Parts: sequence; structure tokens; C-alpha cells
Amino acid sequence: MQSPLERRRRLRLYVFLAFALALSVLAVTKTLPYASFLMANTDISVAASDPSHGFSIGSVRWEVVQFSTAPGLAPFRRYFFEKCGGQTGAQAAMCLSQAFGHAFPAGTPKHEFLERHFDPVANFEAHLSGQPGHCVNRSAMLATTLLSVGIPARVVSFSPRSGWGGHTLAEVWTAAGGWAVVDPTDVGLVGSIRPSSATEVKRGSGSLRLFNADGSIRQDPYPLSESIARGELVYPEPWLYTRTGPRFSFWPFRGKFIQVGMYGWLFSTPLLLCRFAFVISTLAGLYFLVGLLFSGGTMEAAEPRSSPETELELRAS
Repeated sequence: MQSPLERRRRLRLYVFLAFALALSVLAVTKTLPYASFLMANTDISVAASDPSHGFSIGSVRWEVVQFSTAPGLAPFRRYFFEKCGGQTGAQAAMCLSQAFGHAFPAGTPKHEFLERHFDPVANFEAHLSGQPGHCVNRSAMLATTLLSVGIPARVVSFSPRSGWGGHTLAEVWTAAGGWAVVDPTDVGLVGSIRPSSATEVKRGSGSLRLFNADGSIRQDPYPLSESIARGELVYPEPWLYTRTGPRFSFWPFRGKFIQVGMYGWLFSTPLLLCRFAFVISTLAGLYFLVGLLFSGGTMEAAEPRSSPETELELRAS
């Protein structure tokens, strides 16, 4: 049978191991994609709603009128009217994509909208001054600029379930009354037979092409077809790339992503497992810590107390 002292030593070891595991899991989690973001899921049909008075995907909403009047988006608004005048829909998206292509090269940027202290205006101006940018930043700039003049638009990512890789694009509401995926990196509207929405692209089985705004084929085949086919459909909340309007996440998450489709929480499975492991190891550490504190109190209570007569005898001797 274990002595109280041995039991306390064992509990100390368990406390140390549980919290060490929690810290290790936390360190690993921080290296995974979307580690600091709240993930939610919605049905694939929800993403195709009419955006005339703003639009929603799951619990996230885009207030188009609010973006079109936001003072903080004035630099995007000025740029749009300077480069694309009164164009709308797919024509406006293609015009901006071409303007971005002339303004800065492809490459790794210094900042992304996924960062905690991202400044969309400073980032926009840095790219227009020649700083390289990849699909994430180009799509964010395109969606923000379109929203700033009241054209419904949103960033959309086709991300593998691991969270690594994939491709980020934008969707714009067209004059024909539907969403169309725009690739501002390769400059074109994406689809198989015609420009299509992200949900149509995801459900389709044919090879993808790039189209011009008038529906003519721009590039066939589309080189990123495989990346899109393997990816899960994910929409970041607009606050992340506009830093305007309400946030749909809560602390400590930086923002919210809506995953659209049938796979639900299978997206970014390593991240989900790490979060579960962190919670379980932290609770285990607290359990053993309480046991350690309780055993300490029990040992003190069990310690024999000497009587006054015994103390006098000890002093006399």
C-alpha cells in the first residue's frame, strides 16, 4: 500500500505530465492552419442566396450597404472609380483583377488578412506600390474594393481538409443574377461550361476553364482545377479582410470561417484533434492538482499532535 508521501510524489508527476502535454499540444496547434479561427458549417445551398439587401452564409452576414458607405474603405472606393468607372458585376471584377496584375507581381506578401493586426488600407497601398501578393491578398483586395462601391462580393477558399494548400478566389454577383467565381491571380472567371458560382464549381465534375466577362473562353484548361476539386468550400467572415462592420467570432478567436458542404467538422481534422487533446489534458492536470492539494490537507490532519504533558517531558529530558 502506498504511503501518503509516495502518493503525493506520484500526483506531482501526473500534474507535471498533464500540463506539459497541454502546453505541447498548444504549441503544435499554433502551427496548424486556422488554429486561431472559429469554424462553423452550413448547407451547400445556403451560399446561393440573393444578395439584393445584403446576404448571409450560415451565421455570417455581409451588409453591402454598410460597406458601400464605410469611411474606412474610401481608398478602395477611389481606386475603383479611377480604374473601372461605373462597371458592375463580372466586368468590374475583371477590370480590378487586371489592374492588380499590372500594379504588383505575384509573390509572398509581408502581411495577410488572417493576421490579428491586419490593416486593409495599409496593405492595399503597399501592393499598389509594388509589394508582391498571392491569391489570398488579391482576393481580399478584390472583394473589399467591390464591396466598397456596393457590389456584392466575398472571398472564398477551396481548402484541403488538412488546411494546407488549396486556392483562394472571390465571388461577385453578376448582372445575370447569380454568383460567379473570379480568380484575380490568373485573371478570369472560373467555370466548366460558363462562369459559375463556387457551389456549382464544387459540385461539377468537368474540367474547369477561365472565361472573360463576356463569356468567351480565356484559358483552357484552368491550371488550378485540381487544387479546387480537392478543396473544401470555406468562406472567411468579411470583417477579416475589410476590418469594417461587426465581428462574428469571439475571443480568443481572430475570426470566423464558414465551411459549406457535407463534410462538416472533418475539415482541418488535425486542428480539431489538437483542440480536444488540449482540453482533455488541461482538465486532467486540474484533476490531479486538486487531488494533490486534497492529499496535502489530509496528511496535515493525520499528523499526530503531541500533548502538553509530552512536550513537558521532552523539555525536561
